[in-house]
Amino acid sequence: MHDILRSTVLTALLATSATAWAETSVSPVIPVSPVPLIALAPGRVVHVDSEGSRNLAECEQVEERKWLAGPQKGMRFEERQPCSLWFLAVHPSTGRWAMSLSIDGDEGTQRLVSVTLAGRNLEVPRSKSGRAKQGSFLVMGDMNGVVGVTPGVATQWTEDNVHHSQMPLMFTADGARVLVTNGTVTTTDWWSWSFGARPEGIRVLPVHQTDTAGNVVFSGESRTVLRHDKGGVRIATMDPTGTKPWKVGPPLKQKRKGMLSPMVIGDTMVFYREGTRDEGGNCEGADSATYRRVDLRTGQEKVWKTHDTYCSSYELTAGSPRRKSVFFIESNYFERKLSRLYEYSVERDEVRMTNAEGFEGAHDISEDGRTLLLFDQGHSVAVYDVDADEYVWLKGLGRITDAGLLNPR
Repeated sequence: MHDILRSTVLTALLATSATAWAETSVSPVIPVSPVPLIALAPGRVVHVDSEGSRNLAECEQVEERKWLAGPQKGMRFEERQPCSLWFLAVHPSTGRWAMSLSIDGDEGTQRLVSVTLAGRNLEVPRSKSGRAKQGSFLVMGDMNGVVGVTPGVATQWTEDNVHHSQMPLMFTADGARVLVTNGTVTTTDWWSWSFGARPEGIRVLPVHQTDTAGNVVFSGESRTVLRHDKGGVRIATMDPTGTKPWKVGPPLKQKRKGMLSPMVIGDTMVFYREGTRDEGGNCEGADSATYRRVDLRTGQEKVWKTHDTYCSSYELTAGSPRRKSVFFIESNYFERKLSRLYEYSVERDEVRMTNAEGFEGAHDISEDGRTLLLFDQGHSVAVYDVDADEYVWLKGLGRITDAGLLNPR
């Protein structure tokens, strides 16, 4: 997808940032990135590359609140704050993107006055009594800014304090549609939305096919693993155009309980099997705390790593069909205080420990599998070069809720 982050490039970028900071400690750090990407910062959609950054969209919401105590008790005042932006999907070659704009709705004495996105006032779905509902808009854009906005599925907007989500996770290969997973505390289904000024949605996977833990989809792989307490573990094949329902296969022999983040790489399914501790502190179950692979052609299952310290893990955090590998993060407090990123090659059946420490997960992985956007507990993001085994932190963006990689131009 792009050249690796060579040491000379990393050194130059870090030196540039250090020089700028030395010249004026009061000036903000200008965000730069060795690879082009799009990030969700507080109230902003930002494009960042080696030359700097620019906002693709800005969003602000105004809420009316009431003083509950003091001399101003009972009086109302307005509060402005950045919109809550989450779940970014990026189409690397076209620069198209989609995100979720979360709305809390009216609660108690709090009232939503307005939501302004890219200079446009959004009409928030409201109840019969006029109160703003809770839900999320689906926002689509490109390198020029916002292209279209839709409230999505009407039933995902509620006023019963049950959280509903609409999360864009991946574009189809041609960039024409966006795959969005919807969910509540009890259900999950999948929709495909057309990219454009007036997006139209098609449900491609109904409820009760996969549970609330959801399933992993990523570019370059047409299959995904569904898990359900009653339906068991099944493989679904996604329609490449995003206009037809997914084809769901028969149940596999693997059990649902304890299966975390299963991914399909070619004809192999990889996953982590977690366990629970018994009264003696031991991990229950012979297959607990193990990383496993299943040959989908023969059904043969194999353990390729055991997690010796804990019953549970950080799960698998990213996968690359082209690189034929998956990435996962483990933490062992007694050996080291920082978590460590590992790469497992499905093709070679080998585990490699990397130099990436202190991360919680990955926002995105490049199409060739050579670059990851890793994040830590503080929502800071680093660009990690898998081959060079080096990473550089992105500065000046603040708290990043999600980010996606672009192809270099």
